Amino acid sequence: MAPLSKKLFREIHEMQMQTGRMLRNMSFTRMIKLESGSWQPPVDIYESDEEITVYCDLAGVSKDSLELMVAEDQLHISGRRQLPKPQSIVCIHQLEIELGPFERTVALPTRVDVEQVSSLYLDGILIVSLKKRKVENQIIVRIEVGG
Repeated sequence: MAPLSKKLFREIHEMQMQTGRMLRNMSFTRMIKLESGSWQPPVDIYESDEEITVYCDLAGVSKDSLELMVAEDQLHISGRRQLPKPQSIVCIHQLEIELGPFERTVALPTRVDVEQVSSLYLDGILIVSLKKRKVENQIIVRIEVGG
């Protein structure tokens, strides 16, 4: 491949990467400001045969400010992020880290047992493990023919 073609190929690849980052930052939840002025942290949800695992990116959030509420079909996470203030500010060049109160409610892909929930806060990531609710015994209903 010619050197010019390689350079063009690299630049197109870099543009794709930048466009992807830009689109992720413009996700629907970030585009709509909530009336309360709070922000919403990003969440990943994984499912295995036995449980649902939710990862929530909460870098800089104190564990003491976190609250979790679980219903059979949703998880509600709330808290507050505050960063230490620099000693003396002459100029601000960039502000991207969202501060203050936050709330995030996520719909779970299946019902969970609210009695079997555990959580771990590790390196700014909240990990919530929710055991799936066992299916109750099923019965067969006999259909009668009418009239």
